Amino acid sequence: MSTPAREPRSAVDGDVVVETALRLVEEHDVSALTMRRLAAELGTAVTAIYWHVGNRDALLDLLVERLIADMGTVRVTGRTPRARISSLLRAWRQRLLERPHLIAIAHERGRTAEMFQPMQAGLARELAAVGLHGEAAAAAVRVLQFHVVASVVLQRTAGRGPATNPTDPAAWPDIPDPDLVGALAVPVDHDEMFRFGLDALLDRLLPA
Repeated sequence: MSTPAREPRSAVDGDVVVETALRLVEEHDVSALTMRRLAAELGTAVTAIYWHVGNRDALLDLLVERLIADMGTVRVTGRTPRARISSLLRAWRQRLLERPHLIAIAHERGRTAEMFQPMQAGLARELAAVGLHGEAAAAAVRVLQFHVVASVVLQRTAGRGPATNPTDPAAWPDIPDPDLVGALAVPVDHDEMFRFGLDALLDRLLPA
């Protein structure tokens, strides 16, 4: 009895190698990215991987390049300057949340600042449209970036650590505000806290 022929794989090229490496990293982490595993995923020889993208170090650089390029493809939406700025920052936060392993690679390779530049440039353009330039615009870009990054770090930290209970009302016996204590006893909605903080910052930063 003859063995059924395997379905032929699509041709391997540099883009296919990078896309497969991205998937491995995003689904697992950077430790999953070995040249042998990548070759097995692609159904090709390890030497073919080296031919198309170089060694693992060069491949990691290509992944960071792809991440940086992706950060520059955010589509800004909204009819008002405030809505457009909000849409940019929400998209920035979402991409950071979706790509923790790739962002860690960029950080380890000293390219964190470069990774943020496409978003900074987009934000600077939107701020210029409302009359913010120079040092005032630079301060606005930085404080808004800090808000995005801090929100991402807090949410990731909460997701990685052991489950924790909300604030215990019994720990606040001297606070004469039961509504405050009750609200703090509710689990944190990270998305809502991000929106609340962003609105407060834009109220302060944008011209009336």
